[in-house]
Amino acid sequence: MDIELADDILRGVKRISAFINEDERSTYHKLSSGRLPGGKEGNQWIASKRVLREHYARITSGRAA
Repeated sequence: MDIELADDILRGVKRISAFINEDERSTYHKLSSGRLPGGKEGNQWIASKRVLREHYARITSGRAA
């Protein structure tokens, strides 16, 4: 795996929620409902730091996701 890619990927709701500074339960519900960009690899949620930053930039700029 590319080192840059490895640094970009967050594995698990705990790490994703820490990155976005939100509680794990809310993060899980947002991921599972599609309101937060991410996906499942096996039974583990994964997300890209870059994509999460872009998602929140869209939200704070007032543009729809």
